[in-house]
Amino acid sequence: MIKQFVIITFLITTLVVAASCHGKDFKEHLNTEQAENETDESVENVNHSNEKLSVQEFITWCADKNNRLSKSKDIADIRYDLSYMPKESMAILELRTEQYDYPKFQQACNHYADMTYFNFKMEVIDGSGELLKYKLDSPAQYEARVKYMSFEMEKDIYLVQGKDTLRPGLFQFERIFEVAPYATVMFSFDNKKFNRGNEFTIVYNDKLFEKGFVKFKYNNNQLINIPNISGL
Repeated sequence: MIKQFVIITFLITTLVVAASCHGKDFKEHLNTEQAENETDESVENVNHSNEKLSVQEFITWCADKNNRLSKSKDIADIRYDLSYMPKESMAILELRTEQYDYPKFQQACNHYADMTYFNFKMEVIDGSGELLKYKLDSPAQYEARVKYMSFEMEKDIYLVQGKDTLRPGLFQFERIFEVAPYATVMFSFDNKKFNRGNEFTIVYNDKLFEKGFVKFKYNNNQLINIPNISGL
């Protein structure tokens, strides 16, 4: 599972790098929550769980900003994007180089059924160069930033539901060096430890750029009212 998790993180990073070349179109998919006080009531009241989509239709649906599986927050010069990755999306990425076969797809989905996965991206708004070199004071500070994202950042990410606080069960940082002014991590939470159908908030206490607490709220049923993939 850990090996697959690392591979999927790399694949998502690769897709992000490739998509960044498309500029405006890519940003339209990512900027799914522009206002701090925007609500998700329209999403709560629509049940998509009975819908059946093809693989491509499912990918398009997940990327649609109106479904708000992805959320974005801008704080000063830093943008934070959080995207929920359904098990179907994880399976699609895992099998991307193979001839799609529905039983194989279902088996891949089962690999990711016990955890809830998120892809988290930090980027400099209108910036260039490597994120970790942004406003760098010294080479030592750069090394400290790499160490933080690799080994310490996961301690500053948590899920809050009611009175419960949950830390990530898996965490992976993928460096892309000078390719783009952002960095991505993937993390997941154990489904046995929280109710995916109830409201919860994912919090990141930003100690990299000292922007404070960044919060992403998911409302009731938002993660479970998603379409099914009917065929491949």
